[in-house]
Amino acid sequence: MQFIKELLAVAGLAHIRLADYSVACISTTRPIYLVFGHDADHPAYVIRRLADDHDFHTQQVHKYLYQLVGKRIPEPVGIFEHAQQKYDIQHGVKGAPWFQIKSKFHTETARAQLEARLWQTLVDFQSAITACNANETNTIQPHDELSRVFSEYQKIEQTENAELVKLVESAVSDLSGVPGCFAIPQHGDFCLNNLIIDTSHITVIDFEDYEITAMPMYDHFTLALSLPSCSEEPNLAVNAFKDTQIAATAEKLGIGASAIRWHFLHHILLRLGPWSTGEKRAKYRTWLRQLLASFIEIHAP
Repeated sequence: MQFIKELLAVAGLAHIRLADYSVACISTTRPIYLVFGHDADHPAYVIRRLADDHDFHTQQVHKYLYQLVGKRIPEPVGIFEHAQQKYDIQHGVKGAPWFQIKSKFHTETARAQLEARLWQTLVDFQSAITACNANETNTIQPHDELSRVFSEYQKIEQTENAELVKLVESAVSDLSGVPGCFAIPQHGDFCLNNLIIDTSHITVIDFEDYEITAMPMYDHFTLALSLPSCSEEPNLAVNAFKDTQIAATAEKLGIGASAIRWHFLHHILLRLGPWSTGEKRAKYRTWLRQLLASFIEIHAP
C-alpha cells in the first residue's frame, strides 16, 4: 500500500527496521492497518484514519490514558496528515486477539488461568486510573444513575414493559437507601475482543466508549459476559453477576451483596440504550434483550 509508505515518511517513521515491511488491513467499520517489519511477530505500528470528531476524541482519550496507565495500553505516536487525510498512529504490541488464540484454551485449567489474568488486567487498569484521581472525591449515586440509563433505554425502546418499570422502581428504591459510591471512569467495553493477549502481558485497546459511565462494576460485568466460562444462553448468562471475582470487587468497593444485581441491571440497560443501536451491534442487542427478559423473570417483584 503506497500511501502507508508515504504516510510513514511524513511521520518520520520509515526507519531502517521497516526497510522491508508488510501491511495487513483489518476491515471493520474503520479500517485498521498493521505495519510489520521484516520477520517481526507483531506490528511495529497500528494506523487508523480519523474520519470524524468522535475519532479525534478517541485519540485524545488514548493519549490521556497512556499518561495514567502506561504500557497497559499501546503507546500513541501521534496524528499525521497525508493527502488531506489525518491518521492516528500508535505503536504495535506483542500478542494476539482472542479469536486467534481461543483454540489454545480448551482445557478447564488453561481457561481458569487465562481468566485469572484477565481479571487482574482489569484490576490493574482501573487501579492505575483511580490512583491518579486519588485526591478527587467524586461520588456517584447509583439510584440516580440507574434512573438516567432507564430513561435513555425507554427513549430507544419506546414500548413500555410494566414488569420492567416495577423492577426499576424497586431497584431505585433499594439503591436510594445506600450511600453514594466512589465514581470510577469505566473503559466502556472491557471485553475479550478488546484485549491483546501475550504470554506475559495483556494489553487493553479500544477507547471509543471510555467514561460511558463512572458506575463501579460496569467493566466487570462486560468482562464477565465475554469470558469463555460464561454461557451464551441468556437464561444462564444472567447469573454472571454472581461471579466470585465480581462479589470480591463489590465488597472492596463497599457495594452490598443485595445491590450487585441492581448494578448489573444498570449495565444491561445502559448497553441497551444508544450504545447498541445500529447495524454493528444489532445481533448483540438482540442477545441483550433476551438477557434482560431473563433478569426480569428472575427478579420481578
